[in-house]
Amino acid sequence: MATGTDATAAAEPAEGAPRPTRTVALRSVRWRDWPWLTVQGLAFSKVGSQYHWAEAPLQLYIAPMRATLGPRGPAAIVVVDGRRAGYIGRNPLSGNLEYFLQPWARGGTGAVMIGAFLREHRPHDRERAFFVSHKNERSRRSLVGALTAIGWEQGTHYRIEPGRFGDRVVVRATR
Repeated sequence: MATGTDATAAAEPAEGAPRPTRTVALRSVRWRDWPWLTVQGLAFSKVGSQYHWAEAPLQLYIAPMRATLGPRGPAAIVVVDGRRAGYIGRNPLSGNLEYFLQPWARGGTGAVMIGAFLREHRPHDRERAFFVSHKNERSRRSLVGALTAIGWEQGTHYRIEPGRFGDRVVVRATR
């Protein structure tokens, strides 16, 4: 598993403002990330955006297991401008791929993060899916933009399966 990936992304500026350049890096999850990942997974602010309110009780299991299983991969910590900013990797309950970024780290970093993860942090992994809610258009744009940026084509490298509450974006297995 790769230990780090550096990339730059331009953040979304206020209208008419210059675009600042941000450094986005991925690194493998370490055991010392356990407290941070657990606290982030239990953050009430994620209800309604990261997951549905009915799934909130499941976070009591998912958040610590995300941290416990993270070092075994496929998973990575997202570092933006030198600060721990998010997570991308396997959901321990569903096996789907998931990601989150702190609000301060959003704005042009999502597609860079997803592309780097798919290219370098999934060795010998099975086919997996991202679930993207119909309510989260920003996340869908980042995901499809990342797939396009790394040269993946729909139907060959990934497929989109429409659903009632959102789409499953299924990415190919890796060797």
